[in-house]
Amino acid sequence: MSKVVINTETGERLTEIFDGDRIIRGSSIEALKELESAPKGETFTKLYHKVVPMIAHCKLSSAEWAIFLYLGSNLRYVSNVSKYYNGKLITRENLQRDLKLSEITVKRSVLKLIKEGLIIEARTIEGKVFVVNPFVLSVGERVSKTVYDLFRKSRWARW
Repeated sequence: MSKVVINTETGERLTEIFDGDRIIRGSSIEALKELESAPKGETFTKLYHKVVPMIAHCKLSSAEWAIFLYLGSNLRYVSNVSKYYNGKLITRENLQRDLKLSEITVKRSVLKLIKEGLIIEARTIEGKVFVVNPFVLSVGERVSKTVYDLFRKSRWARW
């Protein structure tokens, strides 16, 4: 059975509606004219609303925030591992160079983020990686079971 649009005054069949088609009303089109799109080609990272007050209670320093947000802005889908767009791992040395922080500041900041359960530093086949807690920050809608299990008992877990 097909779905069609019919002119109610003339009975004329105007068009057919296929699976996946959407109907946009004139008022919706007018409302859309008032909106601007996000910059084309930009990606985004999700920071869950419910964790923002919890993060505030962690009393992170500016360096800790900088590192956390930097790692969060370089997440890979599914794995929540922080990597550059070219696939290269982000290391402590990279954090020092990219954020212009001292070695001791990076060391202390990473340890605090680990202590708070916001990140982990793990050894993999590729080398040491930073994995960001997917209950706090993520990209996409899915996370690997392995990463989920790493953080499922953290105080940030909600599902």
